[in-house]
Amino acid sequence: MPATALRRAGAAALLFTAAASAPAYASDPAPCDHHLQSGHTYHAHQHTFVTDSAGRPSDALAKTLTAKAAERGECEKTVGNWGGEGDWQGGHLIAASFDGVSMRYNLVPMRGRQINQGLMKRVENGARACLEGEGTVSDYRVRPHYPDGKTITPDQVTITMSPKKGRISFTLPNRTLSAKELRSWQDRITKTFEETGCGKK
Repeated sequence: MPATALRRAGAAALLFTAAASAPAYASDPAPCDHHLQSGHTYHAHQHTFVTDSAGRPSDALAKTLTAKAAERGECEKTVGNWGGEGDWQGGHLIAASFDGVSMRYNLVPMRGRQINQGLMKRVENGARACLEGEGTVSDYRVRPHYPDGKTITPDQVTITMSPKKGRISFTLPNRTLSAKELRSWQDRITKTFEETGCGKK
């Protein structure tokens, strides 16, 4: 083989080796600021995150969902404080229990007990049930919706996913709910996952 061809082959092998040895779970850096780089795509733990034209988190995608705990970070508390007075938390779009990082591009202000620790967690528990046994969940996507072009607090959060059977979608409110509204949402989420057969042997 000519020397030039050998050098090219060697360079290609080095490039392949470097790509293969790159950390699979590296997280793109980002400041814990109100607004990030606009229209930017971030990667962390094999998930993809996109910001909108105002630099707010707008799309979080886990192509293949896995039950793996990610480290927590201080940005959660900071983002929660941006919600203002009352019960607010820095809520993960892709949950920390699904290897979702505590970076600004994966965090938005969410109502605490009812939404972040309530309805969001119920959906996440349903998705986790879909992973039991030989179950899979693909295209797990979370998209916050903002009422205007300035606020950093979403008024709704849409979650979609594809378990082995069917497709699941919810658009959850991000506000204080009445007891009746909360119960209605809880029942709806539970029924949806039951109909999909998640968690059943």
